[in-house]
Amino acid sequence: MGTVFEQRLRGLPVSPGIAIGNLRVEARDCSAPLIHPITEEELPGEWKRFEAALVRTEEELAALKQRVEAVSGATEAAIFDAHLLFLRDSTIIGKLKQELPLRMQNIESVYYAVVQNFMEVMRTVDDPYLRSRVMDIRDVLQRVLRNMQSGGEVRRVLPPVEPRCILAAYELTPGDTAELDRKNVLGFVTETGSAMSHTAILARSLGLPAVVAVPRLVMDSRTGSPAILDGYEGLLIINPTEETQERYLSLRAEREKAYRELVEMRELPAVTTDGHRVHLAANVEFAHEFESIRRSGAEGVGLYRTEFFLLGTGESMPDEEEQYKHYRRLVEECSPEEVIFRTLDAGGDKLPFEPSSEREDNPALGWRGIRVSLSRAEIFKQQLRAVLRASAHGKAGVMFPMVSGVTEVRRTLKLLDECREELRARGQAYNEKMRVGVMIEVPSAAMVADVLARYVDFFSIGTNDLTQYTIAVDRVNHRVAPIFRVTHPGVVRLMARTIEAGIPTTICGEMGGDLNMLPLLVGLGATEISVGTHLLPVVRVAIRHLNYEECKSMAQHALQAEDSMTIRSLSRSMALKSYPDLF
Repeated sequence: MGTVFEQRLRGLPVSPGIAIGNLRVEARDCSAPLIHPITEEELPGEWKRFEAALVRTEEELAALKQRVEAVSGATEAAIFDAHLLFLRDSTIIGKLKQELPLRMQNIESVYYAVVQNFMEVMRTVDDPYLRSRVMDIRDVLQRVLRNMQSGGEVRRVLPPVEPRCILAAYELTPGDTAELDRKNVLGFVTETGSAMSHTAILARSLGLPAVVAVPRLVMDSRTGSPAILDGYEGLLIINPTEETQERYLSLRAEREKAYRELVEMRELPAVTTDGHRVHLAANVEFAHEFESIRRSGAEGVGLYRTEFFLLGTGESMPDEEEQYKHYRRLVEECSPEEVIFRTLDAGGDKLPFEPSSEREDNPALGWRGIRVSLSRAEIFKQQLRAVLRASAHGKAGVMFPMVSGVTEVRRTLKLLDECREELRARGQAYNEKMRVGVMIEVPSAAMVADVLARYVDFFSIGTNDLTQYTIAVDRVNHRVAPIFRVTHPGVVRLMARTIEAGIPTTICGEMGGDLNMLPLLVGLGATEISVGTHLLPVVRVAIRHLNYEECKSMAQHALQAEDSMTIRSLSRSMALKSYPDLF
């Protein structure tokens, strides 16, 4: 047996942390099922298993079509008709009938080979429409294989993983990331991706070490190989030497000890050295995070992203009663602190499984956020009534995404008033003084913040989208991602204009968790910062080392700066001076 050498693959670090374990490699599209031989007597049973999987997949697709129709309408849901047609495609079934007796292997492995071959042919055709259908075929393939492997009882985008592994994949969607088994997946590394993708953001929110954009990752990795994932430096080390392993074990222990010490300070308020108070809240996506809210010392939830609950399964959307129970649980667990529910932020790149029969050239500028909700008023009102009812059991607030101007706010508030009337008529309780806010993610909203402030109680600045829309940079496009800078003077001035409107303003985007940017945010006058629960202990201690008056003075200089690098340098210099040990 030849000597095994340590191999280092470098990518882009997107979520800090160190993971040590064996690799689990997922190739492009979906993993090949295990192959085992079959006998001639087993052929009828194999066909029976396959047919049962097709029936389960048909039921699954029909339910998904119904769910999407409720959110997006019949036209968009019709895309699943193509999925259903491919499921029973005579060419594929005919080829499978031909290959199965020749190969004499379990039917899912033969089906996988037949469909993969078909997909490779599709990728080579000149017609862009046909090439785009490869993703639809991939989805059908995954569903059939999953239903054959699990009997339809387990729904996973990714197959079950071995205990304590590092997942290496060609790509992971936000949905894939959301469904990762946190008990078994120590971290992940992908061949594609960017620091500002929603997959990366979710990794940070979940506290999973992650590295993306590693060239030839799938080709150069092998399942079962011992590995170290360094989410600080952007390294995947395969077959690490004993010396490397010892160094990383020591480094991980040091980092974990330092973090535990920060967590022990969770009862301390986020107050600057000269007495300025900043409210610290948590960004939350999943029910399993609820218990970590108090443990992290969060002062409530500044952003609960409801779309992962509403559209996170293959089933139909939860109705009003289901939503109410779910929201009520979170409100009661956080009491007496407040929970801010962001209404469904569907469309665009956030829900990659949301189909569209009409391709949007610029989905980020298209049908998404509050636009989807206002066009599906009854679905929207279900959610509004559920949040209102939950507000009777503790402090709850609601905010609306992708608002571009006052007309959308007026229409939304009118629907909210209708929901209040309906609940009164039913005799169902709600908090008459529940706070209402809007997300500031679109430059036009920031420009009219003084007008919007007359209608709502608070703002929440989504720094990622505000940056993307202000400087016209797609944050997940690797060609332009290097010029995605939250410290662009135009972005910083829009943030200042929003805060100057005079109502409480939260920073709920990624910028809030960046220690380099905290002095700027505090100096601009943000009243609250909301970040992932695992970041809260670090952000709290950092704020306690800042001087508010110094931050204010620095922020005024930043507002006069001509370029993003100057602004970043001003804020970073103050951060390094104030809390060097946190870096």
